[in-house]
Amino acid sequence: MYAKVRHVRRTCVAACAAPLLLFTGAAAASAATMTTPVVTTPNAVQQVSAGEILSLINAEREKAGCSALTVNPQLTQAAQAHADDMEKNNLTGHTGSDGSDVPARIDRTGYRWRAYAENVSGPGQGTAQAHVTGWLDSPGHKGNIDNCSLADTGVGVAGDRVVQVFATPG
Repeated sequence: MYAKVRHVRRTCVAACAAPLLLFTGAAAASAATMTTPVVTTPNAVQQVSAGEILSLINAEREKAGCSALTVNPQLTQAAQAHADDMEKNNLTGHTGSDGSDVPARIDRTGYRWRAYAENVSGPGQGTAQAHVTGWLDSPGHKGNIDNCSLADTGVGVAGDRVVQVFATPG
């Protein structure tokens, strides 16, 4: 019986140590050049870009007969600040953690507006298309997208939150 146990222990030690030996000596150098496969899960946050959002929104505006939106750095600043705030404080909505509303956030940037609108989207969307589809399925958000009098925009993305601010200069 003792011989069997010793054999099993030797087999286990050899089998368990083999992967460790792979990363020692010359094997470590070749292991460093190996690529690690990327594993994605259904709930993983995918990278969404502001450019993707804008492209999809402008395509929808074209269908509605509206001109493409012009990106404005001040509106982008307002949108990004709100997206960052929502991500940091686990919020989704039009009110900031400091109680700010859309016009206050736009005013902070110095942009002079005559009209404004804001679309926000939170966790669970995953892709730019999913965020935009969510807006298009909501009459109020779609109304902002299809409002041809809104000419300027800024898009902010933080984690899985997206904010788009629309405005008409005043």
